[in-house]
Amino acid sequence: MSLFIILVTLFVERFTNAVENLRHFSWLDRYTSLVRGRCEGFGLGATPTLVITVAIPLVVLVILMQLVGGILGGLVGVLIALAVLLLSIGPRNLGKEVDAFLEAGAMKDEEREMKHARNLLGDQVPDDAAERARAVLQTMLTGSNGSLFAVLFWFVVLGPVGALLYRLANLMRAPRGAEPDGFQQTATQLQGLLDWIPARLVALFYALTGSFDRAFPVLRAGILGSWGNMAAENEALLRDAGCEAIQLTEEELKAPLEARSAVERASSLVFRSVIAFVAILALLTIVGVSG
Repeated sequence: MSLFIILVTLFVERFTNAVENLRHFSWLDRYTSLVRGRCEGFGLGATPTLVITVAIPLVVLVILMQLVGGILGGLVGVLIALAVLLLSIGPRNLGKEVDAFLEAGAMKDEEREMKHARNLLGDQVPDDAAERARAVLQTMLTGSNGSLFAVLFWFVVLGPVGALLYRLANLMRAPRGAEPDGFQQTATQLQGLLDWIPARLVALFYALTGSFDRAFPVLRAGILGSWGNMAAENEALLRDAGCEAIQLTEEELKAPLEARSAVERASSLVFRSVIAFVAILALLTIVGVSG
């Protein structure tokens, strides 16, 4: 059933923007502030506060699944799981955003290109076209894990609870460019921990669907990582393995046209990795049913 839900999710994500427009999570800031205020009032530290803040929505989801998930032969449970997964990926579709960025660059529409670059990079968008393409490329290689692969991985492992857990940890980190407080640092560590396995699987997919001889040594060198800087090391692994998988050279990133071509190769690499992920999941599903 996980395979079916994932296939439907990927289909919806690729061919419509309807769900993407619902991923605002404006309620989460108010909820987090409320729970943090209560926990800090009791003198709780950052770690127990984060655990409580994350646990409440997960418990609510589990209760909901237990109460109504079995209705109509389990159909309601499937629909809830599908809704949770659809809302947990993203929040933006990196593939579509990168395609729009490349299209604007091909049409020499710098204003539109800057708009899509801001959607991908935030406010810190390089003025130089080649540097802008470099930043988009790195975001594509590293962000694909947090926006899609890690969510799918934890959905397969823990069901909708796993997908929601990952997205909550991701959203409770400090905003890009902001100085994190203790709570947000703990959320970053939690996401780094949740990213540890998916990041290495994605790096492996990059190697399998790109240049294995160049990408696999990067994975082998960074296979363990460290607890203290896990989140940053996960991103570095994905960036370096992805760049090697598409056989990127530094010279390619000095000219805007060649840099955009490299972005296109990175986007294709991520797409092939998604196909590989689904194919392996389908194989495991078939073997499980056959067994």
